[in-house]
Amino acid sequence: MKPIATGYWFDEKTIEAAKTFFETRGVKVAGGITYTVNERNRYETFCYTNPEHRKRVKEIAEYTAKHFDEIILDDFFFTDCKCELCIKAKGHLTWTQYRLRLMTEAAKDLVINPAKAVNPEVKIVIKFQNWYEHFQGLGFNLEAEPELFDGIYTGTETRDPVHSGQHLQQYESYLIYRYFENIKPGGNGGGWVDPGGMAYMDRYAEQLWMTLFAKAPEITLFDFRQLQRPIHATDRAAWQGSHTSFDFDDMLKPIRLENGKTVPPTTIARAAGYAFEHVDSVLGKLGHPVGVKSYKPYNSLGEDFLQNFLGMAGMPMDIVPVFPAEAKMILLTESAKFDPSS
Repeated sequence: MKPIATGYWFDEKTIEAAKTFFETRGVKVAGGITYTVNERNRYETFCYTNPEHRKRVKEIAEYTAKHFDEIILDDFFFTDCKCELCIKAKGHLTWTQYRLRLMTEAAKDLVINPAKAVNPEVKIVIKFQNWYEHFQGLGFNLEAEPELFDGIYTGTETRDPVHSGQHLQQYESYLIYRYFENIKPGGNGGGWVDPGGMAYMDRYAEQLWMTLFAKAPEITLFDFRQLQRPIHATDRAAWQGSHTSFDFDDMLKPIRLENGKTVPPTTIARAAGYAFEHVDSVLGKLGHPVGVKSYKPYNSLGEDFLQNFLGMAGMPMDIVPVFPAEAKMILLTESAKFDPSS
């Protein structure tokens, strides 16, 4: 891996060696891009107004398309830059207006078109985060980008609901997937879950279950390194032993292998396997998810994650980006006022 002005990338020899390793073992490979300069520096992003950064973004897309027929953009394809170039280019527009326009153009001219010029067969997927109220402020255009990209992917991580900055409740691991499925029906590839930020192992399992109940066709377990993290005694919640859905002690029971030997679980990967095993028998019986329609116009802003809290209170929710005229009951929150026809 060699350092460049705005991050890191792997040389071609390393990429091809890794591809060969997995493909010869029957594993399908894809490329991944995280367009970020320095995540630890307050999530410092590329400046899509800066000509040098724009050139690098384009080069990375072309380079990745040269080696892969499928590429996923991790959820950093946004901008938080407020440099002098951006201030001047923004002019009279609000930051939201400017960034929506800027990132839509960048998606077409710096990522999609250059990548497909190198590899016409490449499929480009964009992963969206779980912060459905605040996409537009950093340039995520939920109206334009799902149409531009070949597919989308959903970040269904909710992590710790009390101490994390977003305070996301468990229900959103279900709700956010359904929202994106309504935005691009049939084009939502799956849910993306990681064990980061969880206070207890229950939270990890809940994210996986909620993603599956939302009818996601697949789940990405991010990432191999994190899944190899040892299980700690502190991962056991205080309420364990009271017949909760996730049984920490049962999860830790030794596993019998095909050769008759038993091995004790030692890493977080076992928690994922245990969670999947316990819902596998019911997944094939699930119908189509339903809920009270809540109209949230594209790129709107209102009460933070209100639908998610209502879901936690027992009211099934279904957020839609287009007014559901056929619905008998509709929940309108403050974000509905962004309807251009209202």
